Amino acid sequence: MVPNNKDSNKDSALSVQVGGDHYKNFPIQPIVFTHLNKFNDIQSAVIWYMCRYNLKGQALQDLKKAKHFIDILIELEGLDDTPKTINQNDRVDWDSYLHTKLCGLD
Repeated sequence: MVPNNKDSNKDSALSVQVGGDHYKNFPIQPIVFTHLNKFNDIQSAVIWYMCRYNLKGQALQDLKKAKHFIDILIELEGLDDTPKTINQNDRVDWDSYLHTKLCGLD
């Protein structure tokens, strides 16, 4: 069983949150949910921002971040008419692509 914050071992990494407590009171932490469901980085980011948007005092910023990640996923999946930066005939590894773009490695 994956621990949640209410019944987890005090030595568990899930019982600690660095930089706030906005995730610690959820019955299932977003990181546990996204991990168990095998979500990719983009899907996970959207869920994390949506979970915390009204808890950190930065609601609009977090909603814009979630929307930005959704817009990235729409573009990478070829679901709109935006110019493509990747060959749509190739299978997209969005985690690697996004990491490369965000880290400026290309």
